[in-house]
Amino acid sequence: MPAIPPVLLKKLYVKGSLRAEEDGFALDLKNTIAPGTIQGFRGLELDGAPVDLAQVTVVQPDGPARPAGEISAEAPIQFPLGATFTLRVTGASLKPGDHRLKIRVVVQEVGPLEIPVTDRAG
Repeated sequence: MPAIPPVLLKKLYVKGSLRAEEDGFALDLKNTIAPGTIQGFRGLELDGAPVDLAQVTVVQPDGPARPAGEISAEAPIQFPLGATFTLRVTGASLKPGDHRLKIRVVVQEVGPLEIPVTDRAG
């Protein structure tokens, strides 16, 4: 399977979209690489600490919000080119300042990916 360099994966993150919300935080991912089928979320880290996937919801542009833990090879989601998804995390606070995140997903077309994110929350 082809590997996607981290420099390209970083471009999936919508810079400036990391934001605190009343019950947690959110960020946006926009597919600027190629259409894909997400077969699972394998992890999310905020500043080196793992976030329980039970706290993560994927909000699709034209579909229902889905708990990240329920996305699988049997129940995947399509990530069309140009689509923007929002990841919402509940029960985790986000302080203003610089943050590092790692988003781990499995994409049918390329296998496991780790999306590195660095951004500043206001």
